[in-house]
Amino acid sequence: MMKDLRSGTHVELTSHDGQNLSGEVLFSDEVLKYFVFQQPSKKNGHNAFDVYLFPHDSVKDMRITKQNGNVRYPEIDLEKVSARSRSNQKTEQERLKLFEPGVPIDVRDLFDDLSKTLPASDRLQVRWKKPLIHVLEYTVIKPPYTAENVQERNDSLKAKAERDYVKKLVEKFYSERKKS
Repeated sequence: MMKDLRSGTHVELTSHDGQNLSGEVLFSDEVLKYFVFQQPSKKNGHNAFDVYLFPHDSVKDMRITKQNGNVRYPEIDLEKVSARSRSNQKTEQERLKLFEPGVPIDVRDLFDDLSKTLPASDRLQVRWKKPLIHVLEYTVIKPPYTAENVQERNDSLKAKAERDYVKKLVEKFYSERKKS
């Protein structure tokens, strides 16, 4: 059955752990005995897919629902992939600074929350420069890292608006933490 798996083949499968999936095979490797499979994402909407990597021996049952001939997939923008990889590496290096001795767990959690909340860009939105958390362009959070300790780095209108926004995020972080 696995020898019939070609790119573009639509399948329904049941894994050994009881998971039922249906979607399209992107790639199958007979030597390494695995295949890559995609199905429309339930979380991310239109034109988004969940991609799975399955070893052949993890599939309990499979049925081919549609055999496709020639399938052409869009070109991958390697520059974009490379830029994203560099950005992820910078973000992770910044995050590792939080695990130095003496950094409170609350600071790590606040840093993670701000990093997830603020929009991603090429420039790091949240940075740790002991003992301060630098947020966006003009804002710092000083110990003990509460909303009252959120300050702007200059007196511009943009800096004050940014400070107010970050204060709200910090207040929300601590209020949600109290609830749980």
